[in-house]
Amino acid sequence: DLIGNFVAGVFILKDKPFEVGDWIEWNGNAGRVEDIDLRVSRVRTFDNERVTVPNGDLANNAVTNPVAYETLRQKFVFGIGYDDDIDEATDIIVDEAAEHDEILDDPAPSVRLTELGDSAVGLQARIWIADPDRGDFVRVRSEYVTAVKEAFDDAGIDMPYVHRQLTGSVEVVETVADDE
Repeated sequence: DLIGNFVAGVFILKDKPFEVGDWIEWNGNAGRVEDIDLRVSRVRTFDNERVTVPNGDLANNAVTNPVAYETLRQKFVFGIGYDDDIDEATDIIVDEAAEHDEILDDPAPSVRLTELGDSAVGLQARIWIADPDRGDFVRVRSEYVTAVKEAFDDAGIDMPYVHRQLTGSVEVVETVADDE
């Protein structure tokens, strides 16, 4: 294992699938790379924990590097009611993206109908941000989703949630005890 991690560290340093400062995701974990040694890499999670990862784990498994390129596409599914106007909701989703300074115009935001759920029609928004950083991505996404929700509220577009209704009846049987 020690030699394997050492060789993996050489490959990581040479091939640079990620660098110090990058935000990476691997095996259900995520964080910002703080240090890359020949044997291990140290990653600070977004909960401010340090994870020491053997380089063999990073070299031999899929590692996602969301900040490897200059732009990052984000997706979010907005659920609207079956009685709501899909075109109006789509226009609102695109307009709110255009209003946000940190969402790019090129590539242009887009919306696709992706789901016909139990209680909602799912419209998937696709937006692009420049110079992605996890803090910026989370903030921009939150501001954007909030703006769309408020615009839907103003337009009277419902964002339904799944609800269950239990029905049935209870039968009451009255018996009289014998006086014997």
